[in-house]
Amino acid sequence: MRPQLSVVAGLTLFFAVFVSPQTGMACGFDGRLGDGFSAMHPKSLAVAFALSDAVASGVVSRAAIAPIEPGPKGYWRAAGRIQSLERRLAATPETLILAPKISVLFIDSQLWSRLAASAGGYDIEMHVAGPAPGDVVVVTNETVLASVLDGALAPQSALDLGVIAIDAEQSVAKAVRKALFSATASTTEKSAAAKPIPFVRRKR
Repeated sequence: MRPQLSVVAGLTLFFAVFVSPQTGMACGFDGRLGDGFSAMHPKSLAVAFALSDAVASGVVSRAAIAPIEPGPKGYWRAAGRIQSLERRLAATPETLILAPKISVLFIDSQLWSRLAASAGGYDIEMHVAGPAPGDVVVVTNETVLASVLDGALAPQSALDLGVIAIDAEQSVAKAVRKALFSATASTTEKSAAAKPIPFVRRKR
């Protein structure tokens, strides 16, 4: 990638990371990315620039910095990624014990999701306002997560590149990393915790 193109990609990601409403964060699937400036999470900026570098070096697909598709169609695709992640996490029992509540942020759409441990897996909440105190927080990009889940990008590479960041106490973060590395979870198997997820616009 040409240097100037990398700069443009970095600026695009900057605005994706920092633009959010001053009251009640909307996500890109609502049709807008906000009207104020505030970091979505302390690790958001680092992940955004790591993603720009990874795309520039050809390690991550350019699809990762393409504009998202707003509305229900894009939302349902993102929800499917989260459900696939849930199956991967639930396949490692240690994760359910050490990381009973996990919040996931897609920096490209500003979509927050929350997974709470339940019998046999995690219950999923989509389109939440953000993490709750004590949550493990995973900050990434939807395309990056999809690449990890389908085997196109090794989890260790994603972590080394900084395009996935885990904010948690060391032993808890280790359990989440272990679950990401697990190849036992099939993304086509139906999880008991994977329930239909409606498209809901949060009140502002």
